[in-house]
Amino acid sequence: MPFRLPRLPGLLATLTLLAGVAASGPISSVMSADPAGLTAPSLRTVAHQSEPHIVSREWLTERTMRLTVATSSFGTGTAPVEVTLPRGYAEHPDRRWPVTYYLAGTNGDETWFRTAYRGEELTEDFPAIVVSPEGNAGYWSDWFNQGSFGPPRYETFVTRELIPLIDQTFRTLPRRSQRAVMGESMGGYGALMIGARHPDRFAAAVSIMGAVDTNFPTGALAHSISPLIDLAPPDSVYGPRATQEVRWRGHNPLDLAPNLRGVAVQIRTGNGVLDPAREQDPVTPAFCAVEAGIIQPESTNMHRRMTQLGIEHTWRAYDWGCHSPAAAQQQISDSLPGILRAFENPTPRSSFDYRSIQPRFEIGGWRFGADPLRALEFLDLHGVGRSGLALTGSGSTTVRTPAYFLPGSTVIVEVGDTRRAVTADPQGRLQFTVRLGTPHHAQQFTPGADQPMVTKRVVFHP
Repeated sequence: MPFRLPRLPGLLATLTLLAGVAASGPISSVMSADPAGLTAPSLRTVAHQSEPHIVSREWLTERTMRLTVATSSFGTGTAPVEVTLPRGYAEHPDRRWPVTYYLAGTNGDETWFRTAYRGEELTEDFPAIVVSPEGNAGYWSDWFNQGSFGPPRYETFVTRELIPLIDQTFRTLPRRSQRAVMGESMGGYGALMIGARHPDRFAAAVSIMGAVDTNFPTGALAHSISPLIDLAPPDSVYGPRATQEVRWRGHNPLDLAPNLRGVAVQIRTGNGVLDPAREQDPVTPAFCAVEAGIIQPESTNMHRRMTQLGIEHTWRAYDWGCHSPAAAQQQISDSLPGILRAFENPTPRSSFDYRSIQPRFEIGGWRFGADPLRALEFLDLHGVGRSGLALTGSGSTTVRTPAYFLPGSTVIVEVGDTRRAVTADPQGRLQFTVRLGTPHHAQQFTPGADQPMVTKRVVFHP
């Protein structure tokens, strides 16, 4: 995508497609030296140069390195990523560190955390690695692309490619309890969306001025037209809402809120009122309108939904703040202690609820496959754990458990009012089918998709 609009904070970039407002971000210089002396002791060579892998790396500052990653997730074949190392990384070669992934707002790139929001200054005492990939206007999602799918695949890049690559390359603590995701504006949406779709990957998820409810009409419009920034047709991300609402809801943080139980969620928003003492850089009325008219109501909706579900979270509605760098800096700074608390005291997930529209998915070591005759719709899981689970959906759903059982042992699987004997495989996993009635043939949220869902409870008797 050779053409880029000027960089603008968050959703404002989308709205200025019609308004013509322009602004440019800070420019940084590249350092050719190895200022922290980290190349040898802190980086490990990737054994196999298959995708994804690091093509090049260069120091930008004493603490931040730019990586160029080879990946098929984008049409360019590569993706830029900035990695900011914590103070003490070089001095303690035997120490491992948590990782926070930072997702930029609309039209944002990998530099935003470091430049626009003074990320190095904010994380001077933050004992974690910060990883910032480029976001463009992709809503951190794998695009529908009018049904052809394919690149760009932002969610795949972050969750399946970048996380393993960072864990291979740097001295990380490569487990859920030591990993967080945060972002601003579109990136706040991305942080809660990815956190909700992959709650077994992250201990914390933080929305800074996030557009976190695409059911909200004004925000949905911004979401629809954002692909124009990347010279793609409107609605390239999930498709037209009129025919593909289930795809929108299958990525919407508010619809996925049950998945966030056990994740340390923070939701922060300004109120659209300019504070001249704090927001001293030029701020146009559009910045304030975005915060008051989109960000605050969407964030409030998400907070209310989490409260309704009884899910603990941090909620902060500031009494100042337009959609501006100063507000983002303040909210990022305020968020870091909560991320550290999540690293220090992660919430255990002995059982969990989860919902997904993916026809096949894995979560917490479990694997699920929807009926191939079933139209796209949610499958809801409740109380998933060692003793069993409940499923709500339609059609014949295949289930494979984690390695809970003695290999080769026989386990009685009770599904509703039926029982059957299932033999654990050599890894100690069970595989079986749960029949949730006739598979629905109309895609959820479209005309004719009003058939009732079926719920079945599964209980294991070892």
